[in-house]
Amino acid sequence: MKDTDKKRDHISGSDGVLEINPIPFRSGRGQKNAKSFIRYGWLIAAAAGIVSVLLLASVWFVFTARQVTIRINPEADRIIIRGGLIAPRFGAYYLLRPGEYNLQATESCHQPLEKRFQVTDKKNQELRLNMEKLPGRLSLTAHLSDQPSVKVDGARVIIDGQEEMSMPLTGFETRSGSRHIEIRAENYRDLKTDVVIEGCGKLQSFDFALIPGWSDVFISSIPKDASVLINGSPVGETPLEIELPEGHHQLEISASGFKTWKTHLDIQSNEPQTLEGIHLEPADGIMALSTDPPGANVTVGKTFVGQTPLEIQLSPGSQHQLHISKAGYEPISRKINVSSAESTELRVDLKPREGVIRFAIEPPDASLIVDGKNWGTVPRTLKLVAVKHQLEIRKKGYKSYGIQITPRPGFPQELKVALQKKGARVSNSEGVIKAKNGYPLKLIHPGTFVMGSSRREQGRRSNETLRKIKLQRPFYMGIREITNQEFREFLTRHSSGSFKGHSLKNNVLPVVQVTWEQAAMFCNWLSARESLPPAYTKKGDEVVAANPLGIGYRLPTEAEWEYCARLKNNETSLRYPWGHTFPPTSQAGNYADSSAKGLLSSYIESYNDGYPGTAPPAKFKANDLGLYDMGGNVAEWCHDYYSIYSYNESKVYLDPIGPDQGKHHVVRGSGWKHDSISTLRLTYRDYSNRKNVDVGFRICRYLE
Repeated sequence: MKDTDKKRDHISGSDGVLEINPIPFRSGRGQKNAKSFIRYGWLIAAAAGIVSVLLLASVWFVFTARQVTIRINPEADRIIIRGGLIAPRFGAYYLLRPGEYNLQATESCHQPLEKRFQVTDKKNQELRLNMEKLPGRLSLTAHLSDQPSVKVDGARVIIDGQEEMSMPLTGFETRSGSRHIEIRAENYRDLKTDVVIEGCGKLQSFDFALIPGWSDVFISSIPKDASVLINGSPVGETPLEIELPEGHHQLEISASGFKTWKTHLDIQSNEPQTLEGIHLEPADGIMALSTDPPGANVTVGKTFVGQTPLEIQLSPGSQHQLHISKAGYEPISRKINVSSAESTELRVDLKPREGVIRFAIEPPDASLIVDGKNWGTVPRTLKLVAVKHQLEIRKKGYKSYGIQITPRPGFPQELKVALQKKGARVSNSEGVIKAKNGYPLKLIHPGTFVMGSSRREQGRRSNETLRKIKLQRPFYMGIREITNQEFREFLTRHSSGSFKGHSLKNNVLPVVQVTWEQAAMFCNWLSARESLPPAYTKKGDEVVAANPLGIGYRLPTEAEWEYCARLKNNETSLRYPWGHTFPPTSQAGNYADSSAKGLLSSYIESYNDGYPGTAPPAKFKANDLGLYDMGGNVAEWCHDYYSIYSYNESKVYLDPIGPDQGKHHVVRGSGWKHDSISTLRLTYRDYSNRKNVDVGFRICRYLE
């Protein structure tokens, strides 16, 4: 049997069926392959772990990072962000964890950009940045507007109001963008414009046309060769052609023996002017005028020129009417002629106008001092120049008496004085005079006080502003209000009417239902009876105060009224007529009280004066000055027009008589039953043009 047959028999068996027999295990290559498989398994596990860590880190980063949008104008071609682990970009935004970063960006034709920024915990954030363009270069020149070939050098160039250089300007490096250019050159109009600098090192050139800022002016005069001054500086002689800059100028032309000719020139650029054939007038003559006594007022024609001694310039070749006047002296008129450029002197002796003062003095051997000069024992009569004089009467052991008085030529005046012994009590009758109708007035020597009320004072009204007042002129103040009987002597048919069944017409009651004009005319009527100058005049249909205000009877000014009402212990400090506190003290005056309970809705329950309506004047207590009813009873007209004054701490009003004009006159004092309790304050001022039943008046006049 062949070997092949043996092999076949071994495989198939004796019966020809395939038989597989186990082979025992043997070490070798198979063992080696098993070890390799184990080693690669560990590597795969390690790799899987790393991937898992990276995945977790990525998830952590995504959940803890913030979305930061970065917008750069213009868009940069390269952006680098440093400071974090990574900065992934998604379109216009980056994912960045909170912290500090540094950004660097570059773009052609722009300055490199570097910016530190902070990422906060805010979910969405935005960073906007601008890149600055590289500067450009600028060249500037200027030329005359109508001559491009004529260059203007030395002009000043101001860029954006800061940088200042001289023209021409060549290759000046400046930032890109819009720049404001100003060019200023002497004798040229200023030029202002805006230019756009392109930047990126590009050179841009501009040539500007400057408009001349002057004009030619031709000047000639008669006579010629006269000196010409522009704004006070000499520039030549006529005839003259000169260039003047645009604007306003003062021109003067002068020549010996002639008046200086002056005018204003308004120069517009490139608009020539011609001032031809200016005639100079001959120079004035000068008159040196003096008078004895000096201080006389001088008018030439109707023009006041000053007080003597003085020099007066008068035109030659014509006659001038000269008027000389001084208070207390006869006026003088002269006709005067003068020669050109010559000086003359004139001295005039003034003739005094005298008035007579008659004295009735107790004791009779007292001494008289007039304007500081001792005249010895008081004479029975004395002639004095009709000007204001200060008289003083003295005697040892007696109080001196002083007064200012103005003699009136043709109207003798009588001065009755009873000197008070030192230490003697002064009666309220001291300094009291009576008008022609018997109405009494008290002499008041006023002083300085603050009028109105402080803002801090409770109940103060908005029109009660503070003012510092200085009353210098002594005056007589009416002791009480004018009665119906006294007013009917002037206006026979006047009726004061009634109030809620209470008659106001009785002769002894204060007059009411009086207009301001009626009160003013009453004052004039009383002045005329004593030959005193009227305090009021008629101007058309209106009654106005005379100017200047003389010594005739008049209504008291608001300042005089308040001074008299508020004075206490020589200080103007009272808040109410009776004192500083409310309600009124007993018998303080006629106010809205319990007696008027059925007539008024507001009244003082704790006070009763016994008069439901008006009360006869002087029925209640007088104040420190001996004046009655300065509060209550009836409201009173004042001399002034109404106005509100602003407080000025440094300003002092001297003898104020109110504004020159106004819509209404001032009513002072608390009207009787018509006013609420709040109007009882002394500072109350009513500015309505009232014709109500509670408005009456009292009168006053200046001492002299």
